Amino acid sequence: MAAAPLDGRGAALRVVGRTREYRAGVETELLSVDGGAAVSLFVLCGDRFDDAQLFRSGPLALRMARVDGHPVSVASCAVGDHQWMLARDALAARVGARSFVFELPGFFYAVLVPPAPDADSKCATMADIFSRFCAYHDLSAADGGDDEPAGELNPSPWVRAHARIQRLERHAASPAGGHAAPSDRAKQMERAVRTSAVVKLLTRSLLAGVLQPARHLVVTACGDTSRASAAALPSKSVVSDLLDAIETNRASPRRGSAGSGGLGWWSLNVEGVMLLLRVVQAVRGRKHLAAAAAGEKRPRDEGPGRDGKRGGVMGGGAATFGGSAARRWCGGRPRKLGNTVGACGSS
Repeated sequence: MAAAPLDGRGAALRVVGRTREYRAGVETELLSVDGGAAVSLFVLCGDRFDDAQLFRSGPLALRMARVDGHPVSVASCAVGDHQWMLARDALAARVGARSFVFELPGFFYAVLVPPAPDADSKCATMADIFSRFCAYHDLSAADGGDDEPAGELNPSPWVRAHARIQRLERHAASPAGGHAAPSDRAKQMERAVRTSAVVKLLTRSLLAGVLQPARHLVVTACGDTSRASAAALPSKSVVSDLLDAIETNRASPRRGSAGSGGLGWWSLNVEGVMLLLRVVQAVRGRKHLAAAAAGEKRPRDEGPGRDGKRGGVMGGGAATFGGSAARRWCGGRPRKLGNTVGACGSS
């Protein structure tokens, strides 16, 4: 039986769902919200979150992946089939009784949990998990003050959340500073789609043993090898570096050690970024060859180095990494482990 997962402080986490075993690690469900009405996921667009776009709806799940034999863990949150990573230096804020805002590279998500008999207890558990894996702040009880009176009076909960996050950045030196999301709604929505595909690729590559911590990661483990080092958490640069590499077709040199120089962090090094970039290129190339063999005309936005939604590997959602090319890059044929399948292409 697998040991109880640890958070970034070395404390044991409560497991509520199943644990899946893979070739190089395990993934455990920490929380599931799937009863009654669907959870809503928004992409917050506009200068003040005044253009909130409903992006996904469905059950919400919080999971933690751990690599065997290395101090590398990653927690993720998903609504339906859309997934994002909980980074240790990325903002996660509770802005209402059942609403949360998350900082992602270039944009923000918002999650709204519908009213239900157990909604309050589930949201309390979510807040506890976020406090362990993110730069978490509870802004749900923040008063209007004199900083943003217009924002606090706005009927939109997301505009009010923006005002509170701005005050947090100014007064508390939040690590969310410098997020500078693009103003183009279409770019933000496309970025959200790519982010989900990147997180799935990253997590499955770790669990399948394609990404080797000793070779492809920068890990600053804690000195206490019995506790917190077993749960070194990712920096938000893990996702942003990989997205930048995919969009520019090259990896930039690492900007120092993982995180902000502290202990218990990990990030990708240049070799790790280039490895995953080759995975993306391999899958994209196979899709283009298959389309050409079928006589399908390739859209203009699917040329080399581009990432269009139709057929582009970063725009394909969960099915993007389920093909034979992805399985070869992620550890070969599926390996049976008990009642689970340990393959990168599985979901």
